[in-house]
Formats: sequence, structure tokens, C-alpha cells
Amino acid sequence: MPKQRQLKIVINTHYDSSGTKVCVDDLSPLLKKAGHHLVYNDWDHYSNYQLAIFMSPDAAITKAKSQNFAIKICIMNPMTDYPALQRNARAADALIVGSLEQRDEQLKYNHNIFIYYMFPDIKPLLKRHTPKEPIIIGYHGNKEHLINFSPHVNFALDKLAKHYPVELWLMYNISKLGQVTKRLPHLIKIRHIQWSPDNYHRFLSQSDIGLVNNIIPTPRNYLHLFNQPLTRYFHLNLRPYRAHDTQIRFKYGTNPGRVYVFSQLGIPVISDFAPSMSQVIRDNHSGLIVNSPAGWYDALVKLTTSHQLRQIYSDNLRQNINENFSINHNFRQLNDFLLDLCLNIK
Repeated sequence: MPKQRQLKIVINTHYDSSGTKVCVDDLSPLLKKAGHHLVYNDWDHYSNYQLAIFMSPDAAITKAKSQNFAIKICIMNPMTDYPALQRNARAADALIVGSLEQRDEQLKYNHNIFIYYMFPDIKPLLKRHTPKEPIIIGYHGNKEHLINFSPHVNFALDKLAKHYPVELWLMYNISKLGQVTKRLPHLIKIRHIQWSPDNYHRFLSQSDIGLVNNIIPTPRNYLHLFNQPLTRYFHLNLRPYRAHDTQIRFKYGTNPGRVYVFSQLGIPVISDFAPSMSQVIRDNHSGLIVNSPAGWYDALVKLTTSHQLRQIYSDNLRQNINENFSINHNFRQLNDFLLDLCLNIK
């Protein structure tokens, strides 16, 4: 007799965010297509379900378990900034995260973690790169990443604008967050665009180069002035910092979602040293990975001056992501994980 491969699932959340769109709005049709019985926001009948999926802020784990001890609990895109959220992460049967970085952070709370790349469902476009002026450099994302253009990315963009006709198009949630006026480059022409799913195709698709920055700039310390000579000459067990050592900091929720959008629009990407970027981008093959101001400038010049390179990188990026990280490929693995969690089958 064939094993059951359909689940009774409830997705409960009142949380409104871009993460909710991917975790709920885009995931739900895939769960239904796989044959699962899916209900939204039924907060009082957990005995009817085998699996409850919550977004992190409103996970009602105690209530669900009190009504149905056997129900399995998954938290999508867990946030653990506060003790209550940390308790939820510990109590869940599984966490579904969006990247290697997020999984590593959440392992202190729960060891049953699945990486589901939370890519927006976007219609692919076929883009042919040609010589043109000005070159449009595109960005989409949140305000935090935009503010962190300073100083590395800003230096490169302003230097680029001195030598080449370029524009910077920034797509983010202006209506909710306000227009960013500080910590942006000063010499390049900037266009601010309201984020919306429709504007991926209307505006962002016109970009020639995509920027995906993740690194949070950290102030350089001067411990190397003391630690290096003390370690070398006095054999003390101190970390021998050097003046030009690279310091890396990024959000624990860093993920390759922004790269995916550019890949489907046919736009080559420059990104930085966050781990998941190097999972989806192969440096000098399907994009460029940099960190320093000089690195950002070098990468921008390469893509600004060569439409052939823009074509090669964008085609390779799309091929790599579609073959290894596509939404359907990713969902099949998630579906197996959920079946195994609830029914102990794959």
C-alpha cells in the first residue's frame, strides 16, 4: 500500500513583510500543487492538522501543542532578537531558514534546520546587453543595505562617475521607510524607485549591472600596533592583528534572494564576501565577488566597459541558479523534508 504523501497543513501569521510574501504567498501554491490540504489562519483548530507553519513573530506553539500533541511546528524565517522568539525557536520541531548564514546563527536554538532559499517568484526575461550610455547600475533591497553603501561602495561609485556616464537606480520601500538622503554617493546621478513586485520588470530590468552588498562596515581597530610586536618579539599569546586584515560583519539573515532577482532579469551581479554569495556566484565566471573600495571599483569598471562581459556573466549566473537553486528544485527538497518531519517518509 503506498505511503501517504499529503499533509494537512495550517499556515498562521498576521505578520506583514517581504519575507511573508515569499514564505506564505509564494510557497502556498507550491504546497497545494504537491497535493497538500492547506488552510490559512485557523488559530483554534490545531487538532485538524499534522503541520502548523508560523512566521516567527506570531508562533502560537503552546496553544497548538496543547490542542494536538502530535502536530509538528515549523517556523519560517526565524528571528531570535528577543527571549520570547528564542523560546519559540527552541520549542519548534523545525526551523526553515533562507541561507547558510541564518542556519549557523539558529543552530544555538534548534538543530533541525532546513535551508529554503526564499526567492520571489519572478518571470524570467531574456536580456541582450549592448554598448550603451549611460550604464544603469541597479539596486533593490532594504534601507539597511542601502545605508551600508558607505564607505566602500560609495567610494567606487563616485570614482566611476568621474570617468564614465553612469546612473544609480535604487529600488526600496520609500513609502514605508522614507527616502534615503544620507550615506549615498554624491557624484553619480541617483534615481529613487518605490519597491513593488511589478517594478522589478518595469524599472529594475533596465539595469545593466546589479549591486548586492551585504557587509556592514566596521570601524578599524588599532590593536595590531600592540599585539603584533608583543606576539612576535615577546611570544605572548595574543592575536597578531595586522593593519590590512579584512574584518567582516553581515546580518545573520543575509541570503542570496537579491541575486536571484537579478539572475532572472538577465543582469550581472557584483557582490561581496558574505558566504551565501559565493554559493550562487562563481567569481569571474557568473559575477564578481569583492570587498574593498578598490575591489568594488575594479569590478564596476570591468562591467561598465564591456557589454560582452555583462552578457557572459549574466547568462552564466542564470544557468547556475536555474540548474542548482531554482524554486522548483528547492521546493522538492523542502517537500521531502516536511514529509519526513511529519510522516517519517521521503
